[in-house]
Amino acid sequence: METTLRIGVLAARELAAADKDGSSDPYAVIRVANKKHETAVIKKTLNPVWNTSFDIRISEQNVPPHVTVTVWDEDRFGRDFLGEVTIPIKQVFARNNGGLNDGCPRTFDDPANQPAAYTLQKRSSKNEVKGDIVLKFGIVDDSNKSLEELWHFWDNLTDKVRL
Repeated sequence: METTLRIGVLAARELAAADKDGSSDPYAVIRVANKKHETAVIKKTLNPVWNTSFDIRISEQNVPPHVTVTVWDEDRFGRDFLGEVTIPIKQVFARNNGGLNDGCPRTFDDPANQPAAYTLQKRSSKNEVKGDIVLKFGIVDDSNKSLEELWHFWDNLTDKVRL
């Protein structure tokens, strides 16, 4: 039993300014288990739009406990932390309301599968963090499972999570 989870990193809104000119050069790093993906850097903005996605293969033997998205400001010599959100794998569809608020796993392209905004969090009291990140999660599956089959499949898969 395995599937592909697509993670859409769509945008961030009202980020903290990390650069002297009152802007940031943000990019997002997505970590799932031992895999890492990065968006492009968007220069001089507090409201970046990435509209990109990453596919993560998930199997019964390899169900990641969570998805972590960290937003950074790129600098010539290093980077500045802008915020982070960690979403337990069992909850990636919890905010999938598409008008239904049912938490049902859906395929990525399902019209009822709507993006959700997550408030960025601090790592320590020293961090200046504000804003949120807009993400979309969806199953990429060519087997044409019904909504009920998809839900049952996802529940069985995420029951294997090892924290």
